[in-house]
Amino acid sequence: MDQPYRAPIPEAPGLTDFSKRAAAASGHDGRMNAMTVTPKLVVDGADRALDFYRRALGAEPGVRYAGPGGKVVYAEFRLGAGLLSIKDADAHDPAAGALFTLEVADPDALGAALERAGATVVFPIDDQPYGMRQGRLRDPFGIQWIVSRPAEDLSADEVQRRLDAHPG
Repeated sequence: MDQPYRAPIPEAPGLTDFSKRAAAASGHDGRMNAMTVTPKLVVDGADRALDFYRRALGAEPGVRYAGPGGKVVYAEFRLGAGLLSIKDADAHDPAAGALFTLEVADPDALGAALERAGATVVFPIDDQPYGMRQGRLRDPFGIQWIVSRPAEDLSADEVQRRLDAHPG
């Protein structure tokens, strides 16, 4: 598969491939004077998970490093404007679940794409009393994805009033 064109980015110590690209775009000098957070998923089958996220969510793979036996010790992927990393579970890092919220224009379409790729529905996508169109799916690797979009513009007090009135 052809790799997309990537403009050369000056080396900056401690920055990963995607963060180098972001640094170049923003004019960042590479010094660690700001904090960023990069979630790392630990799964059984990191390469299969990366392929799933590419097919289901349009994830853009980045760097990938393998250790002995070909197990992924570190890989990056971009999902929308976010950067995540992933690795295969091992004796030091057992597979652990996570829960992510993806706010998108069409949660129904994204939910359908996740299902086609092999995710299972935890909570069906529906209009929620707290003003969101939202549902939850679990991918084959145990990661849960809340797909969501605002359905109503509600005050915090109205959200709480509705949740208090909603049975469960």
